[in-house]
Amino acid sequence: MPRQQINLEPYRDEIITLFQHGISSDSIGRTLESRYNIQVKERTIQSRLRKWGIRKRSRTTTADEVLHARIKVLFMQDRLTDKAMLNLLRQDGYDISERTLRRLRFQLGLHARPSLEHEQDSAPCRDASGCSAVGQAR
Repeated sequence: MPRQQINLEPYRDEIITLFQHGISSDSIGRTLESRYNIQVKERTIQSRLRKWGIRKRSRTTTADEVLHARIKVLFMQDRLTDKAMLNLLRQDGYDISERTLRRLRFQLGLHARPSLEHEQDSAPCRDASGCSAVGQAR
């Protein structure tokens, strides 16, 4: 005989809010038990969240072609660091983490440039006053 399905609709908003605030499914189950005296397994909460279309990660950033184009411009033309790009993207209204930005950048074939110090060391001397010591050291 199949188990009786628990009606979580009265608690839907609370479950979603807790989940979106980073509370684990197991903790949500314990919260429901202490507040409403209902026992809900972790897997039940996870399956309901899926059924309601709630995901922990936002899939919009990975599929957003406008975002991809903006990252390319910031990286290639503006030559910004990940942190600077992240600040601008967040100001533009994108909810993106540093890790997601780095992953997208690699997927777009935008690999990290050498540091500014390294670029300055390998650049030809433009200022005669500082070149003699650097040029002689090599």
